[in-house]
Order: sequence, then C-alpha cells, then structure tokens
Amino acid sequence: MNLDFFKNKKILIMGLGIHGGGVGTARFFAQLGAKLTITDLKTEKELKKSLDQLKKFNNIKFVLGRHREEDFQNQDLIIKNPAVRWNSPYLKIAKKNKIPIQSDASLYFLLTPSYTIGVTGTKGKSTTCNLIYQVLKRKYEVVLGGNIGISLLEILPQLNSRKIVVAELSSWQTETLKFVKKSPQIAIITNISSDHLNTYPSFQDYVEAKFLIARWQKKEDEFILPKNLSKYFFYFNKNKKWKFQSKVTFYQISKNFEKKLAKNDFKLLGQGAKNNAFLAFKIGKLFGLEENEIFKTLSKIKPLFGRLQPIKKKNLLWVNDTCSTNPFATIQSIKSFNKKIILITGGTDKNLPTKDLAKVIKKNVKKLILLSGSFTEKLKRELPKNFGHETSSLKTAVLLAKKYAKKNDIILFSPASASFELFKDEFERGRKFLRLVKELV
Repeated sequence: MNLDFFKNKKILIMGLGIHGGGVGTARFFAQLGAKLTITDLKTEKELKKSLDQLKKFNNIKFVLGRHREEDFQNQDLIIKNPAVRWNSPYLKIAKKNKIPIQSDASLYFLLTPSYTIGVTGTKGKSTTCNLIYQVLKRKYEVVLGGNIGISLLEILPQLNSRKIVVAELSSWQTETLKFVKKSPQIAIITNISSDHLNTYPSFQDYVEAKFLIARWQKKEDEFILPKNLSKYFFYFNKNKKWKFQSKVTFYQISKNFEKKLAKNDFKLLGQGAKNNAFLAFKIGKLFGLEENEIFKTLSKIKPLFGRLQPIKKKNLLWVNDTCSTNPFATIQSIKSFNKKIILITGGTDKNLPTKDLAKVIKKNVKKLILLSGSFTEKLKRELPKNFGHETSSLKTAVLLAKKYAKKNDIILFSPASASFELFKDEFERGRKFLRLVKELV
C-alpha cells in the first residue's frame, strides 16, 4: 500500500483533540486528497486552536460537539483517537458495517519505510524518547514522533530507509498494533504501574496492552524491559502462547552507571530519569556510539516541560511535575529529593490506589497542599485528619506554598492524578502553575 491509496477515500477521524496528534493525522489525510470527516465531542470553541490549523483545507467536514450514527455507516476507514474507548457505540456501528478501524500508530507501522524504536511505559516515555533522540542525532538522521505530540502519520511523507524513528507509544496505541501485526524493531518498556484503570477492566489488561509493543517482533529485533517485569514476559510467552521472537534484555541500572552520570553532570532529577538515561545509553551503544560521546550528550539535556522541571526563585526550588498523573509517578518524584518537601497534589481519580502514596507523603512531606477532586477525596481517607490544606484554586495553592516555605525549601507540584475537574488537561495545569510561580513568587 502506498500513500496514493488514500486519495478520494472517505476517512473519518474520531477525536481531533487538542494536543497536536489529531491535527497532524488530519493534515496527513487532507494533503493526500482524502474526503475527510472529523467528529469530536468537544465543541468548536474548545477545539479552536486545533481547528485554526486546518482552515486551509476544503476537503474536511467537521461534526463537533457530538457524534452522528450516519457518519459511522459509510466510510472507507475510521481512525480512532487514543482517548476513544473500545466500547463506544459508534465504533460498534462501524464494525457492524464492516468498516476497518485503525489508529495513527497502527497505520504508521503498516506504511513506514524507517527503522523504528518504540517506547512505552507508565512513566518516563517522553523523557526516554527525547534522550534516545538526542543521543542518536549525533550520528544518524532521527525523527521523533508519536504520543509526544507529533502524529506518526504526519511524519510519514518525510521518511525513508535511512532514517530512524523514535516513537512514543501509549497503551492505547500499542493495543492497536494487533490490527496490522507489526512491532518496532526495538521495543522498550520503561516501567509499568497502575494507571488508566478507569478505562481498562484490570491491571492485567493494562499490562497486556503495553506488552503488545513487542508481540510481532522478528528474530533480529530487540525487546528491552525492566527486570521486575520478567514474570509478565514469561506469563505471556507461556500462557498466552505469544512466543516472543526477538532478543530480550531485562535491564537493571547499576550504581556504576549512576556514578558516571553524576560525574558527567547529568541534569535531570530523580531515579526515573537515571533509568531513562540508561535506556538511551544502551541504545546509543547498540548503534555504535562511543561511551564518552553518549555521556557528553546526556549531560547537556534539560528536562521536558512538566517532568520534574525545576524553577529556581528567591532561594526556593519550585518543581513543575504536572505530567505525573498517577500515584506511582508522584511517589518516584517525591523520592527524588533527599529532604522533606512541600507538596501540591490532587485532582481527578482514575480508579487508582492511594495507600502507597499516602505512606510516602507521611514520611517525606512536611507541608501538604491538596487540590480538590475525586482523587483527593480518596487520598484524604488514607491520611491523618487535617493533615493537609485543601483548595480548589491553584493560585491559592501556590500562595500557601510560598507562605509555608523557608530558605532552600523545595516545592513540588506533582498531582498524582488527572486534572479534568479543574483544568482541560495536565499541560494547561502545568502552564498555569509556571505562570503563577512567575507572577507570585
């Protein structure tokens, strides 16, 4: 199948979204001359930024603020946005009408001419992808894409067999690889902990979705995953009869590697970032880079937005960790500091446990500020009464943190949850936090 195949095809994109991936996918099909319909439950006002980027195309029809049954009955192809759940009645209509359903990721793997390094996991996907990209860029033509906010389909036209793609893949993207029975040549799982249990029936289902990243690898391919996930690997191989074909590496970071990172002035905070750096180091070595040049590159990389992103203000260290959207991530972030901290946390529940987070808070947090939400209500039940100050205003939370803080204190904004009760998403939440710190501190 070549890209001309999509000319004049009737294609429905279910979910445009606001993070850029949906816009990139829409641009890809529109530029190829497809007859495109985009449907989204969000309104025109909510999607304004995304819609503005598609104004120039006259082959796109928009159905916004709703979905219509008729749009799912007469299409050549449906592209499912990662946020759309499989039990959607509209997807059932499409299946009933025998319309193929794909994602940007599954179509990418069907069409790409490029060698691909795929990265999934609960925490650290974006950081790992960025570190690998920066390391390999020294010697190779590398393209970054995927869940990091760059549609895998939009990068397709620029690809060839010489280029390497570093692709961040969410569990919603890895589970669609079964449509095309394709996997990246190098598949990486950074870690797995409880997340998205508001959309997956069980933790086991969530783990299985992640492991699908390597399900269709070939003998010459590589599968790299943490040592503590080996039990799942052997379970899927034996009980599910997946029979992974590729070379498998169970990794565990060594103290010696951590010392080398410190010696080379690695700037990213936390144990998770060190693990991510180890994965980038391993990929660099696989591609023939010298150890010294890998460490030299790693030492120059700054944190991505919202991922333990430090802001030094008037003898205080403020840390924007808005992308920690589950308890495991926030636990790792709290443990990144060797002193008690002031923590701003809380938000919308994703059906995740709070017990372990509460234990770490009691041990490592000297002042707790809670942002109101369904997750916060659950967390409070695990904490002593009146342990933290609760507010529904991020501005109030920042002002309280400033009031409590003493010289050289660390104020960590790590919500451990989603943000839908107070913000559009974690990125809006993080931008507002940075703005408030700049204005108020």
